[in-house]
Amino acid sequence: MAALAGATALTGCSTHGSDRSNGRGKGKPSPTPSTTDLARLDDGLPLDPAASARSGSGAWRYTHLADTFDGSYQALAVTSRDDVWAFGVRGGVKDGQGPDALFLDHWDGDRWRSHPLPDGLAPKAASWALAASGPDDVWLASRPSRSAPSAHHWDGHTWRTLPAPPAVKSEVSGGDELYGSWFAAVGPRLWLCVDGKTLHWDGDAWQVPELPFHASAITAARAEDPKATLRVWVVGSVDTDCGSGECYPQPASARWAHDGWQKLDTPAYRFPDPVPPEASASLATVVHDPERDRLWSLGRNDFNHGEVEEEPDSETILLTGDGSGWTKRRLPRMNRAVSTATTVPDGTGSLLLDSQNRLTKDGKVRRLDSPGRLPDPPEYASAPPEKYDFGQPMECSVLCLVPGTRTVLAAGAVRYIPPGTNEQPLRPMLARYDAGGQD
Repeated sequence: MAALAGATALTGCSTHGSDRSNGRGKGKPSPTPSTTDLARLDDGLPLDPAASARSGSGAWRYTHLADTFDGSYQALAVTSRDDVWAFGVRGGVKDGQGPDALFLDHWDGDRWRSHPLPDGLAPKAASWALAASGPDDVWLASRPSRSAPSAHHWDGHTWRTLPAPPAVKSEVSGGDELYGSWFAAVGPRLWLCVDGKTLHWDGDAWQVPELPFHASAITAARAEDPKATLRVWVVGSVDTDCGSGECYPQPASARWAHDGWQKLDTPAYRFPDPVPPEASASLATVVHDPERDRLWSLGRNDFNHGEVEEEPDSETILLTGDGSGWTKRRLPRMNRAVSTATTVPDGTGSLLLDSQNRLTKDGKVRRLDSPGRLPDPPEYASAPPEKYDFGQPMECSVLCLVPGTRTVLAAGAVRYIPPGTNEQPLRPMLARYDAGGQD
């Protein structure tokens, strides 16, 4: 495959699952946007403040809605204000049967347009990823649950499907669940996390570089100089402390160097004795912050609950570093686990832990408000209201920082919970959060 111009890390975000809040609960109705605002959502500029549902400072705002009530955006790539790619699934989504169709939308700076997809894509792939450096350099990857992943490249004219990668099976412990980015691209090179191992496309062929731990997530840094050293990192967990019988997996990480992985010293986490049963400390995601040129990695120090009377508190792992080493950071106590599938920097030096929580530079966690309420689908608009308002969850599959800005875009779906029915329509959406000069 011909090398692409430059060695820039392609911007994009991948996901496994959603940062969501399902179910019915009490609450007050949020403001509904005006008819004019709602109309602009259908074909609005992603960064246009007028084309959004009304939301206050420190809140998400809807900026685009797709034309289906049975679908969700699953992957997102943003290279600039005028180049946004959103990949979605539709049909069979709201009833849990699985999608039966795929679509790709592109914002070109003027309007949203439907974009062709590669041939032969399987709608029921477990997860999807996008990466791009511009309108003529886009990668799409799929990771089916029971077959080999696939990767496809758009050069501005046609899609090219890469040869199937080799089958891999992890030789170290760890499940096949992924809670962070499993796909990274730099120029013509790709890295994928598959079943605890990494696959590397070097521009001509697939390789399976040796990695002495179970891989969970991968990321790459942008490089403006095409001759610059590739900056790619992978995180996960490795078995350790197995001498007394039960192993206690620990966080592990590595960086790309000399066409292979170089393991990094990674801080350990351990519960005080007596250690609870099936204790495990692992990293679930890693992201690069271009504003500070540093890494963030999150994970969990946890155990199998319910087997002992006195249980220690589980712990969210938070590490930051310059790419060659790590420093522990402590999070304030939170009443919920972080959804690491949607962790992203916000362009100010702070970090969105997920779509609901922002870690400020001074170590505080601020709650992000949900977007303003949208009108229910037309077929449910005349239904009489119920006693309680059950909300309208914004289910985020992926978050992406718009390069060179302090704006984060979220892709996923709006879950409508209209009165008088058990149906919960899902409409693919994009929303934006503007960090501005907030602490």
